Amino acid sequence: MDSDAIEIAILLRRAQLRKQAACEAALARWDLTLPQWGMLRTIASQPDASTHALARSTGQSDQAAGAVVARLERRGLLQRRNVGGKAILHRLTPAGQKMLSRSDKAVADVVGAALSGFTDKDVATLRTQLRQFAETL
Repeated sequence: MDSDAIEIAILLRRAQLRKQAACEAALARWDLTLPQWGMLRTIASQPDASTHALARSTGQSDQAAGAVVARLERRGLLQRRNVGGKAILHRLTPAGQKMLSRSDKAVADVVGAALSGFTDKDVATLRTQLRQFAETL
């Protein structure tokens, strides 16, 4: 079982690196990185989330998340507002919504191409197994 676990770890890492490189290349046309896309996606699904909540949701440190949202704000893709104390809440601007739509399509195209050799049943099984794997960890 140890060799299976090691092989799975290596395969997951290889798939992640290749997916990341392909997505980064697709997003580069808008000068957008994968972490920035992930942040836009998270803010869209969690409007008015704090920087700390966004960091947790995206798997980043508070400092890294703060840097990402600051860059997105400078580009006019999100609004940050202080509601008192340390909490800063985030929402996408109309430009951010437009960027998210474009970049979602680019990421979907990359992953869709990678899944093109899979049947619908294979994709459903992969989704279920990856979700179970992630929840187990």
